[in-house]
Amino acid sequence: MLMKGSRRYVATVLVLLVAYILVYFHRTMTGVMKPEVDHYARYYGVDANLLLAVMSSAYFYAYAVSQVFMGPLIDHYGVRRVGGVMLTLLGVATLVMSLPNPVSLIVGRTLIGVSATVAFLSYMRSSSLGFGPGSQGRLSSYALFAGGVSTVLATYPLRLMLNTAGISMTFLALAALAFMLAASVYMISPDNGNGGGNGSLLRQVAMLKDIAGSPHVWGVGLAAVASYGTGLAYQSAWGQIHLARVFSLGKDAVSLYLMLLAMVFVASSIPTGYLSDKLKKRRPFLLAATLVAVASWLLMFLSSYMDSTGLLLVSLGLLGLSQGLHVIAATMAKEPYDPAVSGTAVAFFNIILFMGIAVLQTICTVLNPLASILVNLLVAIAGSAATLTLVKETYPSKHA
Repeated sequence: MLMKGSRRYVATVLVLLVAYILVYFHRTMTGVMKPEVDHYARYYGVDANLLLAVMSSAYFYAYAVSQVFMGPLIDHYGVRRVGGVMLTLLGVATLVMSLPNPVSLIVGRTLIGVSATVAFLSYMRSSSLGFGPGSQGRLSSYALFAGGVSTVLATYPLRLMLNTAGISMTFLALAALAFMLAASVYMISPDNGNGGGNGSLLRQVAMLKDIAGSPHVWGVGLAAVASYGTGLAYQSAWGQIHLARVFSLGKDAVSLYLMLLAMVFVASSIPTGYLSDKLKKRRPFLLAATLVAVASWLLMFLSSYMDSTGLLLVSLGLLGLSQGLHVIAATMAKEPYDPAVSGTAVAFFNIILFMGIAVLQTICTVLNPLASILVNLLVAIAGSAATLTLVKETYPSKHA
């Protein structure tokens, strides 16, 4: 249900969904790029796993840090201006990554992480401003569904594209899409920000500090790391090492196994959002996400120890389901607050989530795969405990 009767918000969220697909593609594409990274590492004489760890995690560190200013900027200046500028930067950063050397890969990916922040925050703000509370769970699930579709594309289809077109042409095509989306957001979005109506930009930043004092937001963020975060770190970095080293899978087979994880995520995300709105419950879904993550990592350890591809497939399916069940987490982070500061609320949630993903990528890419699985199992258990002790139900109650 549209709150303000403006069809421009419908058009805006559709364009931002496409932008989020692009952002998500960048987020997970490194999960099948180890052959290309290994080639650069050999040519320039650097450690291949270290280059993969730095390159893949650079996005997530930058993405987490940029939340500090991106949320307040979007709330103050609006989706139209900030979205247009940052999506243009995304295109420039992608062009940098098309240059064939390790420094360009790392610098470009860092800039992509900074600029990519704008897509989801803008989508969540536009959803809050343009639609009623009974639609927020579904709207959040649509974004994660789109991201899941993008993850599917970033597995075996991306592997085929890299095999045929090469890495540079792939990045040039992604850059062209970013520039088109930047122009579309600037022309379509009706959101010019809170401006003077809701106080200065400094006041928006101060709101971030207030949100940081909420145990509930911390609990939701930790639960998201335990479910979505552990799965995404596996998809985008160290999963390909685990599958190749422990199960002796080739690069094409690795991409297919990772695609299974993404497809379960896609299939479970929209039903989760729909049921959450229909039942007017959020917390049970988030708790289920963390518990399923615990089961997934336990089975993955057993599959690796027993060399069982059957158990491995079950564990990957459960990991995708855990990601699908978590899709209401961002909605739970923003619901206690005024829609006018929804970008800032989701930004702090993302700081917790993506810093957690960055740390997991950095650690797990250089550890032994079995040790990495145990690390993720402990994180999933901690996320379940945080959900039980810190997280409160946000629909329909309000508890900033």
